[in-house]
Amino acid sequence: MIRNNSELAQLGEFGLIKKIREQVKKFQSGAVVGIGDDAAGVKVKPGKIALFTTDTLVENVHFKWDYASGYQVGWKALAVNLSDIAAMGGVPTYCLVTLGMSKEVDLSLIDSIYQGLRALASLYNIGIIGGDIVSSPIFFITVALLGEENKEEVLLRSEAKEGDFIYLTGDLGTSAAGLFCLKEKELNVPIPLREKLQRRHLLPSPRVNEGRKIAKSKVASSMIDVSDGLTLDLSHILEESRVGAKIWEEKIPILKEVKKLAKEFNRSFLDWGLYGGEDYELLFTCSSKISLEDIKNSLGFSVTKIGKIVKGSPEIVLISSAGKQRKLKPKGWDHFSI
Repeated sequence: MIRNNSELAQLGEFGLIKKIREQVKKFQSGAVVGIGDDAAGVKVKPGKIALFTTDTLVENVHFKWDYASGYQVGWKALAVNLSDIAAMGGVPTYCLVTLGMSKEVDLSLIDSIYQGLRALASLYNIGIIGGDIVSSPIFFITVALLGEENKEEVLLRSEAKEGDFIYLTGDLGTSAAGLFCLKEKELNVPIPLREKLQRRHLLPSPRVNEGRKIAKSKVASSMIDVSDGLTLDLSHILEESRVGAKIWEEKIPILKEVKKLAKEFNRSFLDWGLYGGEDYELLFTCSSKISLEDIKNSLGFSVTKIGKIVKGSPEIVLISSAGKQRKLKPKGWDHFSI
């Protein structure tokens, strides 16, 4: 039954997830990792767990055909799932692909979608082993991805501790800047910059190798991928770990060209960085006893220290370069919020 009210909008996507989580609580008793993390996990043999995740891209919700090709949609449909496995520190193995479409869809589009899927799958030796095809008035693609990991290496959202520092791979706001360019085609943005930013949005590079190194090094206490926006994804760690956080505005890694673009067109690069989402970087916490230099040496790649876990309720406080503090409301991608 569908009711014409804002009950679901008031609850929001993540409120709905909490509601469902409570309803199926007793059905998760056999899982190593249940609802509340980037992927679910079940024991398959001593010391090993299988990771499961799934994600869907829907036409006119997650992308539009006037700026996205079939290749890009296929690539991204797998990439967003790979990012979930990366956030657990796992190794992706096999996937299933479900397509929903009308009978008017051109077969060349399906060929292009699978070209994108195969291109990304080949980079990580992932098998494409099945799925489903259904009739639908709008196009959608769902990928269900399987992964594996040693049980002692699995990283969860629930293990951040007071005093831990917060780290981030890569940069933020670039995908949001790319989406801005895709939507505002008439704006005079230099072609090389426009193409760079748009590629970041349409063909994201999930941090699978980085996730594995973080997990194997055992330097991190918790981890999540930045898919819905920094504040929203960080809030998931805080809620699951029952802690708060302070982040330093000047430390949020945003590319110079992204800042310049935002200023030129009267947009906030800070908003892109805090709330934009779809950067698919990894956000993780580490003990304060481990120095940034030691973390970089252990991982073999650069990361940025952007904040600290503190005692208290799951709130995020932003500290400016002048030392001013303000609470941030977690915002980002939410399918149902108003």
